[in-house]
Amino acid sequence: MKSIDAMIVWTPMHPHTENDENAGKVRVVTKDTDDIALLCSAGACDIGWDKMSDTDRFEQLRQLAETMIEDDNILREEVYAELDKVEGFRASLR
Repeated sequence: MKSIDAMIVWTPMHPHTENDENAGKVRVVTKDTDDIALLCSAGACDIGWDKMSDTDRFEQLRQLAETMIEDDNILREEVYAELDKVEGFRASLR
């Protein structure tokens, strides 16, 4: 999927979400996907996402990944496995 179309949805793993079956899960979808089971979203659903360059979107995705890992307690492997669905994301890490 192209970065302009990518929307990231996730549910943090926190004490207030520990009983949520989706806690700690992340998915990369399009904004047309009906995935309201996950609490948080970013990317294509954000105002101005479509005006950013790929480089800027990849930077936003990298920052989001670290936030999900460090603050939302989602496994690094799961975050990056999903973000690999965005064309060019892995190459942008170099």
